[in-house]
Amino acid sequence: ACLGGGMELALAAQYRVADSTLKYGLPEVKIGLIPGAGGTQRLPRLCGVRHALDMIVRGRINGSAKEGLKFGFLDGVVSSK
Repeated sequence: ACLGGGMELALAAQYRVADSTLKYGLPEVKIGLIPGAGGTQRLPRLCGVRHALDMIVRGRINGSAKEGLKFGFLDGVVSSK
């Protein structure tokens, strides 16, 4: 899982490769905290405003690495087997 601050740390990387079982998101907004390590700026640049706002405002945790690859959060996905 790549959630909260871990996701924001990944957003700062030049290249992101993940296992196919990855789940990522910004769940801290569900308890009233805003992403504080650049998530509100970097995520829209990578994934587009529409997808980023869905994650930032609702605190949605994405279901798959495939979705991360589709929206531009990930640069590659590898199998865990």
